[in-house]
Amino acid sequence: MKKFIVLLLMLCSLPAGAREAKQPKTQLEIREVQTRVVQTPDTNLVFKAAIHTLQDNGFIIEFVEDEIGYIRAKKDFKDKIRDKKRVALYSSMLALQTANTVLTYGLASHTLVDPAMRLSNELAPKTVIVDSNVNVEPYGSKATKVRFTIVMKVLENADGYSYIKSAPRKVIRVRDPKVYQEFFNQLDKNIFIENI
Repeated sequence: MKKFIVLLLMLCSLPAGAREAKQPKTQLEIREVQTRVVQTPDTNLVFKAAIHTLQDNGFIIEFVEDEIGYIRAKKDFKDKIRDKKRVALYSSMLALQTANTVLTYGLASHTLVDPAMRLSNELAPKTVIVDSNVNVEPYGSKATKVRFTIVMKVLENADGYSYIKSAPRKVIRVRDPKVYQEFFNQLDKNIFIENI
């Protein structure tokens, strides 16, 4: 569980160019990373193990449709994600407004509030929501296929604290094979535990 969270946090902290360099090129390669075939015909066993794996990693199960083998889960946490361009822009705005206040002998001091608030919001920890989907379906007569997908949403906090007023700033489709490999390793362990 700790490895899974550490991998997600490492993924968040990578620069945008590093994320793009590691992404598979084609949809077929992406699907191959996200899919695993488990050598058991018992789809209910795999379905339960997938739910346990998500819960072990701190996800909250939002929706389960066992007839079609679909699970939707969500997890959120706070992380210090900063856009350096925005920090530079808001810092320069604050410096400009400060100079204006000094030159007008304090008459324009009300103009300092907006850039200072924007800068503090940019430096505040952001809420990150990790949405996941798991599909479990029979694969032939002796196996079960599992597909796991993750989407991360970095929220723009309206006042640095609020969760309700937040809107997505950035949506990241997680395509790092290490994250999926860790999930499937934990799934294999949970399948083994369910079989006992």
